[in-house]
Amino acid sequence: MTRSYKEYQPEKLGEILISARIKKNVSLDQASKDLGIAFKYLESLEHDNLLGLPGKKEIKKYLKVYCKYLKFNFRKCWKAVQILQAEIDRKNGVIKRSYFRAWPAFIRKALILLLVIAVLTFLAYKVGQIFTPPPLKILEPQDGVKTYGSQMRVVGVSQKEAEIIINNKAIFVDNNGYFETPLDLQKGLNLIKISAKKKYSQAREVELRILLMDDGKNN
Repeated sequence: MTRSYKEYQPEKLGEILISARIKKNVSLDQASKDLGIAFKYLESLEHDNLLGLPGKKEIKKYLKVYCKYLKFNFRKCWKAVQILQAEIDRKNGVIKRSYFRAWPAFIRKALILLLVIAVLTFLAYKVGQIFTPPPLKILEPQDGVKTYGSQMRVVGVSQKEAEIIINNKAIFVDNNGYFETPLDLQKGLNLIKISAKKKYSQAREVELRILLMDDGKNN
């Protein structure tokens, strides 16, 4: 049995508004002009197209004005909006915030804690870089080498910011951290002290023992 128009009770937002507007005997275009609300917004409401409206606040604002104009219960229309929004959320795979009532505060605290840990770790790394001695590797000569020449090259690598001191003499370091300098040797055992340090760091030291042989005759 088909229900009459008066028996039919629409539940969807668009049906509710269209039904109320028909009862008022006014066109959508006329309603738009009377209310000063863009035709497309009223049309979106009547077609259950919430995405066609600027936002939730505007939906509520326009709906209140429209319901008052149509002399229809706003609460019923707003309930229909919430049902429609829930359907849209389900279709888009959106999970309601209410399912995670206990989560937001925990998540915020966890994120803040992770951020603090990350910042402290970064600061500790930077401070460590400032105060940690730079690397120092001597490429030549080897410790304990014997030689017959009175001069020997000292070659090594550190950091470009490092200050290299060899036997109390400052040595130039290039942009790649390499350094090289000739060194005069005395007959017998030569102790070569090499240190590398940055502005605020401790020094990293290496000692080399080089034996200059006498005329190549003594072992």
